[in-house]
Amino acid sequence: MNLITEPSSQVRQMSGLNFERQSILSVLVKRTYQILDNSQCVLADEQMPLIESAETYKENQSMLDKDSDLFPFKLMTDVIVKGHAYPTEGQKRSQASIQIRHHRKVISVIGDRQYMLNANGKLIFSEPKALDPIPLRYDFAYGGRDTYAERFYKSPFKGWEASLPENFNPMDCSPYIYPRNPFGKGYLMSLNADAIETLELPNLEDPNDPLTPDRIIAGKPENWPRMPMPQAMDWVNYDAFPRAAFFGIVAEHEPVNYPVAEVSQGYVEADIMQPGSVLDKFSLRCTNGASLGLQLPYLMGDDEVILEGLHPKKSEVYLTLPKERPRIWTDGRNGKMNETQPVIHSVIIEPDESRLSIVWRGAARALRPYMIEELEKMPLRVEWH
Repeated sequence: MNLITEPSSQVRQMSGLNFERQSILSVLVKRTYQILDNSQCVLADEQMPLIESAETYKENQSMLDKDSDLFPFKLMTDVIVKGHAYPTEGQKRSQASIQIRHHRKVISVIGDRQYMLNANGKLIFSEPKALDPIPLRYDFAYGGRDTYAERFYKSPFKGWEASLPENFNPMDCSPYIYPRNPFGKGYLMSLNADAIETLELPNLEDPNDPLTPDRIIAGKPENWPRMPMPQAMDWVNYDAFPRAAFFGIVAEHEPVNYPVAEVSQGYVEADIMQPGSVLDKFSLRCTNGASLGLQLPYLMGDDEVILEGLHPKKSEVYLTLPKERPRIWTDGRNGKMNETQPVIHSVIIEPDESRLSIVWRGAARALRPYMIEELEKMPLRVEWH
């Protein structure tokens, strides 16, 4: 038995609220495994630390690279694949997928294309180029910003520059950023020569809802709910819909008298687009940061996983999440410890590194909220068998 009784870089006790907004204490435990060539998972020599606060990519410091592991409560398990889609050599189109239990997420992977006029003067997408490995990130999915519209139309902050905070960038609040994905490719309000010549098209798409030449023009920012959902397997930014909506914020939009894609596919509740105060609309779903389709009912370990087109050497990888489960106790105060029913908060799969990390949470009711200084001194208990 491996016994842990104090905080470390892989173990932390946090104070927070559950979905009923009751005070809880949560012990979060991170465990890292090496994925062997035979797809077995064994405890890794190097144990990855809990991520204390969200981290962004170095090459794009607005895009989320690593979400915090220290949320005291998540309503579902986040499954993240940090890596690439690997096509067969010479392929122009392929698919990448992950399946856990009966949940399967499939992404179409497409080589670089252009938006162009054909010989008959019709706007089309060119034939894709041969694929290289494509990162499974949101900057390769549909979305982004219409830089041409930003140049043509006046900034909504025009004339207010002197009164804006010193570190405020008005471009971060541009109405021409796609609310579902600020970092992708293909978001366009209207046609112009520069756009046709230089527009980049997404490499990652929903096979059942692709971007098409006759659908590419959004027309105006308020039409964004009619555009495609972005597809990736990385962390979702806090300001991207629908995660932002769980914080109580929804971008301006046209009246919606139809189910948006997130609702029709069963990922969110039907009232997500309805107006309401930030407090009324706030939901703990905001703590879940996996791509839609990879926020799953709590995984418990020993779950089978199938990866297709996601490994640099194998077209398919079959693995089983480790069977070991921790026993976790939180501080019950006055010398008492509360045993919990652990669940998995996050599964982070890194096929390129042959690495798998799992964040477990054990939570129990608490007498009150606790300050960080108190939590550092409060007892906890984790047993690995």
